[in-house]
Amino acid sequence: MKLRACAPVLLLSLIAPAVLTEAGLTSFPLGEPLSFAQASDPVTEVARQRYEDGVKAYDAGRFEDARTAFLQVYTLKRHPAVLLNLGQSELRSNHLEDAGKHFQQFLREHASATPEQRAAAEKAIADVKRRTGFIVVAADANGADISVDGVLIGKAPLPDPVFVTPGKHTLFATYQDRSATTQVDAKIGVATPATLTLGTTGAPPAPVAGATTPATPTPTSPAAATPLPGQPPAGSTQPTPGTAAPGATPSGATIPGATTPSATAPGTSPAAPTSSGGFTLSTSNTMGSMNPDQTASGREPFFHWYARKPLAWVGTGVAGVGLVMGIVGTAIRANASGNADDIGTEIKAFVAKNESTIPANRRAQPCGRREDPSGDLPGFETACGTLRDELDSYDGALPWAITGWVLLGVGVVGTATYAMIDWYPQKQQTASHGPRITAIAPFVAPGQAALGVAGTF
Repeated sequence: MKLRACAPVLLLSLIAPAVLTEAGLTSFPLGEPLSFAQASDPVTEVARQRYEDGVKAYDAGRFEDARTAFLQVYTLKRHPAVLLNLGQSELRSNHLEDAGKHFQQFLREHASATPEQRAAAEKAIADVKRRTGFIVVAADANGADISVDGVLIGKAPLPDPVFVTPGKHTLFATYQDRSATTQVDAKIGVATPATLTLGTTGAPPAPVAGATTPATPTPTSPAAATPLPGQPPAGSTQPTPGTAAPGATPSGATIPGATTPSATAPGTSPAAPTSSGGFTLSTSNTMGSMNPDQTASGREPFFHWYARKPLAWVGTGVAGVGLVMGIVGTAIRANASGNADDIGTEIKAFVAKNESTIPANRRAQPCGRREDPSGDLPGFETACGTLRDELDSYDGALPWAITGWVLLGVGVVGTATYAMIDWYPQKQQTASHGPRITAIAPFVAPGQAALGVAGTF
């Protein structure tokens, strides 16, 4: 399988040739294909392939597919660099709460993220805060378990706000034999405070994950090139997805946590680099929609849009009421009409059999006027009264039927118009815009090495 090198490689070859040389990877021309080394285990191969699928799906504007792929990659290889791609995919597929959580996790755990990557994540978090609700949780017991709507979020003190859908949410905190609960109503774009008081200070605060830089990998080869002026010495920095890895073996570099699926929890630091396998990160040179400057304006799934638009609920509610009224009114009219016809047929049949006893001038109209029952011929009072009742039901149901069908039309047309104005014009973004994020992921297996690069410049 081949990997296409993209424009960031040219930039790296100009500003950091010594770093690339030290990693055992000389500068290569723009567009020169690189060969993938075979993964050392099936899990790594699956993670590498799914990452490629995610990049391709993102480039094609299939953000839901990209989200699924990047989520699988992170499940297999818990490297924090994947969280940025995962968050961008979630943001553009309107999984706003998950996106906010993963951007925050990226900033906490990926201590070696470049300033550009951190700025992209921070900008995305601000975007999520404008579009959904978030809760700022405060608990007096350090180390207390905090859950929202029955889902465990973490331990107090929580380092970041908790993103939630707008509406009411129940928070619960437990510490040893103490517990506290509260309910809040989250609003879009507004920080909602939530205080949980357990009456104890709890354990001393634990250090925030990612606050300290993980240990630097030790060079395994003395053949390290001299860095450029202003560049840090070899081995003094952590390898990141946006830079080549100093201090690596001549045959390539490895990505943290790339040997086996990590068993650590999402809040822990990734495993240290090793030299026994890994996965490359991209085969695309047009990851255009990864541009952090691009607004998340992909068309939202209709039912996601509908769930957060009360005006759309009103429209469909009006349509629903109108439908019920229209059906009931029409059914009453149809039943009354049928009953009236049956009674009229029976009256005509009785007159035909008893013409000799009925005056000739009343044979065509044995019943009196509707408003004057006293005009009914003797013996016809009951039948004529029942006929009047059915005709009254028929006439009385007409306004209900008309009103119901009118309400149905207003509700349907109103909701459809609102959707056409507010939802439909949002066009799906594709990869037509230039990206601002560059990701470089080294891969090493015994006797083999490759470098995966994603992005355009």
